[in-house]
Amino acid sequence: MSNKRNKDNVQQDSESEEEHDSGSEKDSDFDSDGNYIGDKELQADFEGRNPEDCDFHGIKQLLRQLFLKSNVDLGALAEIIISQNYIGSVVKQCLDNEQGDDDDDDDGSDGVFGITTIINITKRKDEKCIQQIRELLTTLAEENAIDSTKVLIKKILSDDSSHVGLVINERILNIPAAISAPLFSSLQTELEKAVKKNMPYTFQYLVWICKTYSMGDQATEMLYANQEEQPIANEALCSFDVDVTEQADLSQWDYEGGSMTPFRRVVIFEGSKFNNLVRLIKEEVSV
Repeated sequence: MSNKRNKDNVQQDSESEEEHDSGSEKDSDFDSDGNYIGDKELQADFEGRNPEDCDFHGIKQLLRQLFLKSNVDLGALAEIIISQNYIGSVVKQCLDNEQGDDDDDDDGSDGVFGITTIINITKRKDEKCIQQIRELLTTLAEENAIDSTKVLIKKILSDDSSHVGLVINERILNIPAAISAPLFSSLQTELEKAVKKNMPYTFQYLVWICKTYSMGDQATEMLYANQEEQPIANEALCSFDVDVTEQADLSQWDYEGGSMTPFRRVVIFEGSKFNNLVRLIKEEVSV
């Protein structure tokens, strides 16, 4: 299977290397999830590739960023993503041939910077980790959604004739949103090919869990961790927000206007809207 190559550059404000010589200073450049938060200049090329076995640990770590401490077997979920590697992409750093030769012993497990894919949680409803996700969605809706949204979620999860796709769009903090455009274009093409082969990727509904942050106690506006997800909210059938402060390692992040409290926004779309969602994503991140 040929690899997909969707490249983008990452650049951050520069700072001299001398200011980062000590181990303690280097450690402080990374948050508790291992994301780089320093201001030293980094330049790298990234590409989208088909998920492989060696990506297991990297994918699992990214899933942990999204699901936090929820009761979901993330290892089993990572295995599903790899097993359907004809759908979706992992983001990895481009390496030249010389560097690749030097790293023959590296299995690449620490080199996954993002994952974009869709899982059919209706077709796979008997698998334990998918059962856990379905139970999680039901519980979160019961605790946080309005009555009409609760009814819709119960309906789409109980009707096996209507296939539901779980969209997973996760990456580390410093990968730019622009990379989402080629990743979703590739996903769009892969889904079309799969449907032509009569594979179960025609979805009546899509579930999308977005990482968001509330800015201040009285804030009504949510900041999206993934910029490209913000414009698609208007296309939703319904959505609801879940405060994950107690699950997050950092309950609040400081910013110029105060602090940000972490949330998850669960969004439900009609499956027929997917192509339009991809169009909106491309428009949002276009330079």
